Amino acid sequence: MNRSSLLLSRKDALQILSEERGRSPAHPLDPSLISKWCADLSFEVGLQEFDEEQMAQLRAMNQHYACGGSRTELLEKMRNPEWYQSLN
Repeated sequence: MNRSSLLLSRKDALQILSEERGRSPAHPLDPSLISKWCADLSFEVGLQEFDEEQMAQLRAMNQHYACGGSRTELLEKMRNPEWYQSLN
């Protein structure tokens, strides 16, 4: 897999995703969400850093749920390998 040079830590990714949901730094998203989303995205177990493509997928997933989308709808969208690019 070709990785980009930008890597975000799990903590930074959680902060970005929380801010995109309008959450204050004092009340971020539950960290277990990233673990669940990583599993759904078939990312490596225990991944602690995310490249740009992985972060784009996490952001698209976050946006989907923020707009009231269901997991079933998301899994259907994910059948298209470029699903996350169409949400940006």
